[in-house]
Amino acid sequence: MQKIARLVFLLLPFGAFIPTSGVAAVQTDDFLVTTTAQLLNLCTASQTDPMAVPALNFCHGFAVGVVRVLQEEDAADPRSKAMFCLPATGADRNQALAEFVQWASADPSRMSLPATDGIAEFLAASYPCSH
Repeated sequence: MQKIARLVFLLLPFGAFIPTSGVAAVQTDDFLVTTTAQLLNLCTASQTDPMAVPALNFCHGFAVGVVRVLQEEDAADPRSKAMFCLPATGADRNQALAEFVQWASADPSRMSLPATDGIAEFLAASYPCSH
């Protein structure tokens, strides 16, 4: 999992967020995205939460950024096996984030994962490569 460690190092200045199930109101500290729980909190912000728009926008942007960095890292070393393989037609971002929230929420131990690790593990489990 050296790739994940490098990703965490690269993204640390930007923060990493994974939404929780919308149970808690979004807190400013959630935007530090230290854990998958914080990212989940952002991604599942209630529409009535005053921080909902920035939280949801941050969630989507962060997730896309993590995916792109992982893809670039895989492409940089063609000798290594890709961590995940998205469908040729792409993946619907809203659906993938909903599946991520479900996946992360299904196992409480995932909530303490660094957000980038949570996304990477979800991608590896949900979009395995056939080769």
